[in-house]
Amino acid sequence: ASTEISGSQGVRLIDDPGFAGRLALLEIELRALEMTELRTLWEVAAGSAPGAQSSMLKLKGTDIVQRLTELYVECAGPYAAPWFPEVDGAAEPLGPAWARREVTRYFEGRAASIAGGSDEIQRNIMAKHVLKI
Repeated sequence: ASTEISGSQGVRLIDDPGFAGRLALLEIELRALEMTELRTLWEVAAGSAPGAQSSMLKLKGTDIVQRLTELYVECAGPYAAPWFPEVDGAAEPLGPAWARREVTRYFEGRAASIAGGSDEIQRNIMAKHVLKI
């Protein structure tokens, strides 16, 4: 989507160095997370307990998803404004369907840092494993 969408200056977002840099960094972090997850799964299959790695995977995965949905919201621009059919009545939403879908994911993603244990709890679990307390 970013290759087709123009920012406020009429330049494609993917051609904006700041946007492209944030997108590239997320891709790198996502690949690193994937390798860490595969290593953890291999260790568990070999009989090891996942330890603090499962908490780290949850924390980092949630962070990446939240930052990725932030980029989608940036791509959506003014189409990221909420649409409430119960309030707007018969009015049709503006913009592409993907924009509404990704904005919904953006807001739902915030709950992911709470569901399954808040970030603070996950950090405490990691600290206990690392410090052996």
